[in-house]
Amino acid sequence: MLRVLTSIAAAALLAAAPLALSAGTADAANATKICKHKTASGKIKTWRCGKDQPCCAAEMINYYTCGSKMLGCL
Repeated sequence: MLRVLTSIAAAALLAAAPLALSAGTADAANATKICKHKTASGKIKTWRCGKDQPCCAAEMINYYTCGSKMLGCL
C-alpha cells in the first residue's frame, strides 16, 4: 500500500513540475521591455532591457545597450 501511495505522489510531483517552471518564466518576461531603434539605413535594431532601465542607442559607434537607473545613458 505504501508503494502505491509513493508512486501516486511521485506522479503528481512530476505532473506539477512544468507548471511551477513556467510560472517563473512569466515573471521574467514581465520584468523586461523591448527596446527598438531605427538606424539611418532604415533597419530596426531590437534588444531587451530591464523594466526600470532606459534604452540607450549610439548609432555612430553601433552600440545599443541598456542604461543604468541612476546614470541613464551616460
